[in-house]
Amino acid sequence: PVLEGDLSADKLICLFDSEGITKTFGFHITSKFAESAGVSAAKAIEEAYPGKIVHFIMPPPVLFLNVDPSTIEGILNQNKGLFGGFGEVGLYMDGYEGTKPDDSMLQQIYKLADEHNLIVMVHPEDNLKDGVEEILRDFPNVTFFFHGGRPQEWIVDLMPKYTNFYYSIDADINHIYGFKSEHQYQKLKSKEEYLSYMRSNFDSVLEEEVAHWKARVEKYPDRFTWGSDRWFAWHFDGEVGGVIEEFSRSFIGKLNPSVQENFAYKNAEKMLQER
Repeated sequence: PVLEGDLSADKLICLFDSEGITKTFGFHITSKFAESAGVSAAKAIEEAYPGKIVHFIMPPPVLFLNVDPSTIEGILNQNKGLFGGFGEVGLYMDGYEGTKPDDSMLQQIYKLADEHNLIVMVHPEDNLKDGVEEILRDFPNVTFFFHGGRPQEWIVDLMPKYTNFYYSIDADINHIYGFKSEHQYQKLKSKEEYLSYMRSNFDSVLEEEVAHWKARVEKYPDRFTWGSDRWFAWHFDGEVGGVIEEFSRSFIGKLNPSVQENFAYKNAEKMLQER
């Protein structure tokens, strides 16, 4: 949504270049009434900046607006190689209430992902562990990429049993979606509030996140990835990006040196190679 509104692809790539980011995942909402919009945006970016963004077909935040799997298949067949993934499937959203990871419609998508070598990114809720385990078991050749808005220990516990998924902890460590209980449903909307908080609490937040994640990342050094999870327009502000990068690199620096590069970028590269 940001790319199609108040942020140009030129500015986005320039921002990432300034931060040393060579490639990132980009999500194009593809809905029942705007099937071609995401495809057009992905094509335009790929033509201008080939290889800079791994494009994902993203379902809309309301289930009934989803494009049916046969249409998704048509998009993939007509645009060979353009898309590297499907998602994020936001099962936490109100519009997906009651939908499980192993829903029949989603299973059709997973089959397409298997056929077209797509990564599937899912944001599961805590009550969906059984469904998550089912799709990992039933689709062993699909690479799943899980992402949560908070620590989800049960996902980490699945790592020894299933090797076909990665876990991104990005927004958990940089607080761009809020740091107070009242931010839970009304997202943090002010760049100034975020910058003030992070500059005042940088060290204490870093210590807290390192205390929670360091042992887990080091236990499974090939399974965790770093990212920023930017969504709102102010997330792409240069000052905000600077703080996100400073914090992320500080966090990476606290990891065992043998793990740092894996978490920073190599696991993400490996995930792309496995497609």
